[in-house]
Amino acid sequence: MEEKMKNRVYVTEPLPLAGLELLGDIAEVIVNEKISEVRAEDIKDVDAIIAGDSKITANSLKLTERLKVIGRFGAGVDSVDIKACTEKGIILFNVPRINAESVVEHVIGMMVALSKNFRSLDKLVRDGFWSKKSKMIGNEIWKKTLGIIGAGNVGSLLARRVKVFDMGVLICDPFISEAKAKELGVELVDLETLLRESDYISINCPLTDKTKGMIGEKELKSMKNTAFIINTARGGIIKEDALYKALKEGWIKGAGIDVLENEPVTEHPLFELDNVLLTPHFASWTAEAFQRVAMKTCQNIRKALRGGVPDNVVNKEVLKS
Repeated sequence: MEEKMKNRVYVTEPLPLAGLELLGDIAEVIVNEKISEVRAEDIKDVDAIIAGDSKITANSLKLTERLKVIGRFGAGVDSVDIKACTEKGIILFNVPRINAESVVEHVIGMMVALSKNFRSLDKLVRDGFWSKKSKMIGNEIWKKTLGIIGAGNVGSLLARRVKVFDMGVLICDPFISEAKAKELGVELVDLETLLRESDYISINCPLTDKTKGMIGEKELKSMKNTAFIINTARGGIIKEDALYKALKEGWIKGAGIDVLENEPVTEHPLFELDNVLLTPHFASWTAEAFQRVAMKTCQNIRKALRGGVPDNVVNKEVLKS
């Protein structure tokens, strides 16, 4: 008689073949891609979950009895109810740092695209209006000032990468030491100074109670009217109604937005504006980063299902119980 599989793994992201093979010999893998929220009835009999941006709430977990571990496909864990996981004794881990290179490249790409008016110039060529190109002259990012809000893995790497453009770098982060700032070759400043003096601002901090809505009308009005703001961190850090007004009324020159407060969206006021570049929560999604994140997540799930402790456990108190 064929031995019944002991474990079931529920996955909300596509996995590469190597990842499926890594789990396949110890578990049945159930893939349900791109759902907005995990349903309780779908995971009541699973032992592990691999989740992307799909929300896992207390309600999602209400029927679970077998669930041992949840692996978050990336660094952010704001889509998962950590308290509910901890109360149910479920290990939650994330996979930080692995996709930082991709996010940094996305930020720099947005800086260049916004400064050089790539979006408008592409349309100009397609519409046959070459003669209008003189009205769309762009700007260099060379020797400008970049303000980075949040000097974690992405923020620190970004500070290093933009040195090739001879940019000055300001960082606002209450957790970075003077020694770390010196190592990075950046200047530590408060948020008010960063907003006032930067030509480009990149948001790279997590979404918390303190950072939610931290960039509103007051903050946007304090920026240069020639400045650009870029958010590849989490939606909700910038107040979107205030950002719309800032772009519409010219308080700032432009914005690059990879994340929105409510995702996915099919309608949004920002869609009508030409001075905002929008991408669909895609900064970390490159073929290389996806492969690294997927394999690390699968390795951690495999380790947990075999009785081990995965790397980067978020709710470490579960391990003590």
